[in-house]
Amino acid sequence: MRLFFGSSNAGKLRELRRLVEGLAVEVVSPSDLARPLPEVVEDGATFRENAEKKALAFARFAGMAALADDSGLCVDALDGAPGVFSARWSEDVAPALVEEARDRANNEKLLASLAGQPEDRRGAAYVAVLSVALPDGTVAASVEGTCRGRIGREPRGTGGFGYDPLFIPAEGPFPPQVVGRALTMAELEPEAKDALSHRGAAFRALRPALSRLAGLDEGRENR
Repeated sequence: MRLFFGSSNAGKLRELRRLVEGLAVEVVSPSDLARPLPEVVEDGATFRENAEKKALAFARFAGMAALADDSGLCVDALDGAPGVFSARWSEDVAPALVEEARDRANNEKLLASLAGQPEDRRGAAYVAVLSVALPDGTVAASVEGTCRGRIGREPRGTGGFGYDPLFIPAEGPFPPQVVGRALTMAELEPEAKDALSHRGAAFRALRPALSRLAGLDEGRENR
């Protein structure tokens, strides 16, 4: 089954291609279609609303099953902010930045917002919703994954993207410890990050639906 992933974020595409291994699914990116991705206004109040809206638009655009995600960071001391505004949180002070520069600006704003907060006030959760839509206008599946952790006091690590250099996972099957120091998401090896991350959790929940859809797609081709 060809599955269009409506994201130009290189980090997300790398993660999805790792996580789809073993399924009869070929990930198609916007660059593979050589057409500009349609603009979708992310005006939903929840991650799920945004993910489903994008998936439906991308399925119509690509003419195939499409996967969209909406994800972000919810910080306890900030009453859940930046939440659905995570990717564009710093636009009020640094508009029109490209990916890496925007990530740095977002991280700087987060550190400034939590300045002086003690450890017990630095709790946070990464949340991801993945939605798959079909060209006929139906949403085939929507799942959510979360990862609890806390916000560090300085960025560390060169892997990942977004708030990964500041986010320290609470626990997981690969204990993120090196000589007693907890690692940020950006310091973890890709396999360890997949096992701990919100997106990894969401994709594991989505795998049965993708497997079923791939089987249905193969059945249609064989008829």
